[in-house]
Amino acid sequence: MAEHKTKITPLDPVFHGESNYEVGLEDLLAEQRKLVAKLEADPQTTAETLQFAKEELQTLETLWENYHIGMNVFRNAKGGRDGLRDIKTD
Repeated sequence: MAEHKTKITPLDPVFHGESNYEVGLEDLLAEQRKLVAKLEADPQTTAETLQFAKEELQTLETLWENYHIGMNVFRNAKGGRDGLRDIKTD
């Protein structure tokens, strides 16, 4: 029986060497930061609305930080990405 291998293509150049998860999360962070700044500047904003927006921002920042901590270890490990080049499928 022939052995089949699935090749993983490099990351899309559109993402500048980052995954689409990283890029998407960075976009969400930028949007949420703008929203928080806008709410802080608006005198009509309720304290609850502002607090909720800040909590969402904190959640996104935590996701971003945790992802980068994990990926930093993975990317810097000797041979950490070697096994990803060819994936065997049955």
